[in-house]
Amino acid sequence: MSDERTPIQVKLVTEIKNQDQTDEIVVEESGDFIHKGNAYILRFTEHHDEEQPIDNLVTIHPDKVIVRRTGPVRMNQVFRENAITENVYYHPYGKFHMQTTTKSISLEESSDQIKGKLMISYDLEMNGQDKQGHRLSLRYNEEGQS
Repeated sequence: MSDERTPIQVKLVTEIKNQDQTDEIVVEESGDFIHKGNAYILRFTEHHDEEQPIDNLVTIHPDKVIVRRTGPVRMNQVFRENAITENVYYHPYGKFHMQTTTKSISLEESSDQIKGKLMISYDLEMNGQDKQGHRLSLRYNEEGQS
């Protein structure tokens, strides 16, 4: 497979655990899947009511996952299993220092079609505040497939 773009459907669910409360953010969008070398690239744009769209680029490498967001919010978050990474999250209300401690990364994929599920479990500390447990689940499948 080359740098061909394949249309996909993406469902991104982020669970944020804060003490005894869990918040869930769900994004469902159309996008593109690109297989480039030993990496998978998922591109999609988030659309929220009356807000500017946010472009997402998720690059899945054998040893890390990179989530890049551009638009009204910007960040370049790197996940490496059992490692701490840092980046800056730019938001219309200011910029925030992020420290990510990745606990686990798993990718389940289909061998006969473009379909998969990426799971990342991590702790996130913003601007030195208390860590919050996060779980990211990203499902993707070729448009027209189930």
